[in-house]
Amino acid sequence: MKKINRNFVSVGFAFFLLFFIRCSTSKQENKSFKIIAYLTPHGISAEEIPYQYLTHINYSFVVPEKSSDGKLTQVPNPEFLKAVVANAHKNNVKVFISVGGWGIGDGGGNDTRFEVLANNAASRTTFTQSVMEIIREFNLDGADIDWEYPDPIQPSSDNYVLLMKELRDTLHKENKKLSAAVVSYHDRIGYGIKNEIFGIVDWLNLMAYDDDYNTFGGAHVPHAPYWLAVRSFDYWVKDRGLKKEKAIMGVPLYGKGNKKADSYKQLLKNGADPCSDVHDSIYYNGIKTIKEKTNLAKKQGGGIMMWELKQDSLGDLSLLKAIYDEAYSQNEIQ
Repeated sequence: MKKINRNFVSVGFAFFLLFFIRCSTSKQENKSFKIIAYLTPHGISAEEIPYQYLTHINYSFVVPEKSSDGKLTQVPNPEFLKAVVANAHKNNVKVFISVGGWGIGDGGGNDTRFEVLANNAASRTTFTQSVMEIIREFNLDGADIDWEYPDPIQPSSDNYVLLMKELRDTLHKENKKLSAAVVSYHDRIGYGIKNEIFGIVDWLNLMAYDDDYNTFGGAHVPHAPYWLAVRSFDYWVKDRGLKKEKAIMGVPLYGKGNKKADSYKQLLKNGADPCSDVHDSIYYNGIKTIKEKTNLAKKQGGGIMMWELKQDSLGDLSLLKAIYDEAYSQNEIQ
């Protein structure tokens, strides 16, 4: 009788162990789907951030100094960043410093600071060291380079490769990651990102929004429709050869139109339908479209990125929550 019980316990334990490993493995595989939010240091407290729905935060921005010697401006609101990092790490969320942005210190799209510093070996090294100093000081997990945009001519595109190589080599030595934000699909701008970059970065954030300027001259058209996400994956993955796990689809947490822009949160306050995509001539991504883009990213990419976290609504109408629910649905972990 004891022998039978012992065998029964052994079989039962083996079954339990197999079930545990299977479930644990499946959930761990899901974690490879990245949910990344850019975060600026105003309008939200570190405690309000819904870390449970995120895998990464890109803290935005530091920019190159005007001297273009490779040094960076000071981190905005450093005490806030420290609080974000402490809370994020408690929740197994990684935090990157994001460098650059559309403004880059001299107005929209003026990337002269990047162009000059990347054209000199000494300033590239200073830039890399400056990034690493910030990472060490704030216990960060990596860097995201948002140079908008390297030109598809020399020396710009080659200098971008040299800069990113030096960053990659330095960051990887300390087990830190490197990502970059890139245009959604545009051939002229897109080819400023040479294919060599694909093997350097850990992933690319595809900024598949603000396309109203490229479509019908921006006249009453959505700036981030579903087809733009499809086109972005087609351009970077199918046409250019980026590995799909390195292609992170960008979605907006704001709307644009009729020469106005509003956060998704404000649009809801104004009476917008969370399941629609347009309100009072302002186009945005509602919950339905966000879930459709998340499913597309699960099939053709490696995750979802969003600009920008505080523009989201909290609670059940949150677009971030919709992304998380779709990415980590019960069906995915069975």
